[in-house]
Amino acid sequence: MPGQQDCIQCVWKISEDDSLMDSLEAYTQLESAILTGELKPRERLVEQELAARLGMSRTPIREALRRLEERGLVRILPHRGAVVAGISPVDIENIYAVRCHVESLASRLAAERISARALEQVGDLEAALIRLSVGRNVRTLMQANDAFHDSIYGVAENACLLEVIQQLRRQVHPVRFSAWSQPERIARSLAEHREMVEVLRRQDGAGLAALTQRHLAVAKDAYLASLAGRPDRNEKGRKESAATP
Repeated sequence: MPGQQDCIQCVWKISEDDSLMDSLEAYTQLESAILTGELKPRERLVEQELAARLGMSRTPIREALRRLEERGLVRILPHRGAVVAGISPVDIENIYAVRCHVESLASRLAAERISARALEQVGDLEAALIRLSVGRNVRTLMQANDAFHDSIYGVAENACLLEVIQQLRRQVHPVRFSAWSQPERIARSLAEHREMVEVLRRQDGAGLAALTQRHLAVAKDAYLASLAGRPDRNEKGRKESAATP
């Protein structure tokens, strides 16, 4: 029969496992709420309120906030506590300068290495994104958009490159939700995705790298416009051109 010490160790183990599960659950839910705009930039994250909302103690909430700070999604400020990280125009310019380099590299490698099966998967995700665009659920669209791009970058078979891309994408979370709420932005992204799939079919590495850079430049301008509270100059110019006889 197990002794008292064995029983105590068993209880500790169960308690430790529960704490780890709660911490992971808190991290996952808070990350999703931040990335999809449910929690707004610079919004205060009060441990007690979050614990009540998620139905757990404050300890896993505190651990989750610490991990989110490490990922750049949260900032813990002296005398104020945790807040959702914000972003400035300079931040966006700097982030996209790097994104253009790493994502064009991943695109070139993917186009050169893609298999018939991987190409089919990319096509399926592109078709799914088109179907989802009808419902205009912004959170779902953003997640599907990320899955589409990651299915391409994953073909490059470089885990380090993919992690950098995903981390940089997370850093522009404060403006992504607003930009993706615009029907014109969605329509343009879908058109560009269709071009990407066609270029992938030709296994044109240089062509996909150039298209990726253009796609990112349009996104950067949309995010800067969203941050400034003004219309996207790319969409405005496109509409004016369409209206010109």
